[in-house]
Amino acid sequence: MSRFIDSKKVDEYLIRLRQGEGAALDSLYSLTAKPLYAFCYTFTRTRQDSEDALSETYLSAVRYIDKFRGKHGFNWLYTIAKNICLNLLRKKKQNVFVDFADEETTNVLGLSSPDPDLPDESGIIALSKSILDEKEFQIVLLHAINQLKFKEIAALVDGKESTVRWQYNNAIKKVKNAYQRREKQ
Repeated sequence: MSRFIDSKKVDEYLIRLRQGEGAALDSLYSLTAKPLYAFCYTFTRTRQDSEDALSETYLSAVRYIDKFRGKHGFNWLYTIAKNICLNLLRKKKQNVFVDFADEETTNVLGLSSPDPDLPDESGIIALSKSILDEKEFQIVLLHAINQLKFKEIAALVDGKESTVRWQYNNAIKKVKNAYQRREKQ
């Protein structure tokens, strides 16, 4: 699997699912499960809750497939996942907090060791998670790794597109400066 999601394929599978083709769900799951799981994990911080949220995301997608408008399917799935995670946290009365220093978090997100879907031979991802705050890292992960547009990310983080773009650019500058300092040492 490529490290980037083919948004046209996601749309195609969702349209086929809406047309009643149950096998499209398997293809959709294969294409989107890993990034959606990682996204859920940034909210829930536990494997069990992330798996539950992921399952509920696909159940909700099937249940509300008639609400899918035929495009931006990956963003639609991310929005469903985000709402499910937030509802889960409200039920548990937990605060949304991601400890990127936690070993399980880094393993689940593929940040502690090289992963074919998230190559980190230069250590940029590990460096990013160590110097960026949670929101900055989430924005970088969604844009640079999952290739979501700033408009889509803004909808996911309940922000303005211009603010998300500014946060992304500042985060990239921080990482670039830290990387350059590290290279000089």
